[in-house]
Amino acid sequence: MPFIVKHLLIGLVFVTCGELHAHGTFHELMEELDSEMKLRPNDPALLVRRAGIQLEHEEWMLALTDLERANRLGADDGDLQYLRGRALAAGGMLKQAREELDAYIKNHREPGLARVERARVLSKLGETEAALQDYRAALQTAALPEPDLVIETAEALWAQKLNEEALNVLGTGIEKIGPIPQLVLKAMDYELAAQRYDDVLKRIDAMQACAPRPEPWMAKRASILAQAGRADDAQAAWRTLRDHLLALPNLERGSHAMSRLLEEAQTALKPSQTRIITTAIQP
Repeated sequence: MPFIVKHLLIGLVFVTCGELHAHGTFHELMEELDSEMKLRPNDPALLVRRAGIQLEHEEWMLALTDLERANRLGADDGDLQYLRGRALAAGGMLKQAREELDAYIKNHREPGLARVERARVLSKLGETEAALQDYRAALQTAALPEPDLVIETAEALWAQKLNEEALNVLGTGIEKIGPIPQLVLKAMDYELAAQRYDDVLKRIDAMQACAPRPEPWMAKRASILAQAGRADDAQAAWRTLRDHLLALPNLERGSHAMSRLLEEAQTALKPSQTRIITTAIQP
């Protein structure tokens, strides 16, 4: 996929079909938590919260320190095993991480993200089938899975040549969550690899319908048709895009994004124009 098209697809569709979530930065969250801890320095719940934030910032050693202190202050050790497993995994202590995650999953009816974390650990330990089972279980128990989990599971399946299952995971994810750009683009990448061009074109039609601007998807359609070996259809699609862009008001057509797409369309049309000229001058 040409870089300019992929960049525009991600940006434009995200605005239309996705949702933006505002989160505080690491430093803002830590400052807020530090203020609370000045009032309650021995509150184990605050230490556990801080450990979770530190893990998100890849401060696994600090997280382990806070978890140990929280345990000493009375936090239930069983409830700390998930975060401790994450921290140990981040530090490369995979066997110890697995032990913590095994215990957490065994003792909790709804282990949730612990299965995902254990799947990652198992993958690194070379236990591929066990990792896939955890990924599958995590998806099945999630009423509304996160897009990252869907993609991570699909990637794990694809890496093991379970291509059809990987595509089914992405398709089901899109049905449940909606046409999130990263899910759709990942599905399209895999469908292209499987040469399922008609499926890709259907996704393009669906995404174009909810995009704020159709032009990037028009370019994508033309590119896919060319990749599928449908040269005439591809040339017609590029001409449609070119004519559409040329008909835009000057202010819109002159934007950087539209100028790049127009250049791409004109470049794609050059070979056919050259063939026409060559044929015309042949004796």
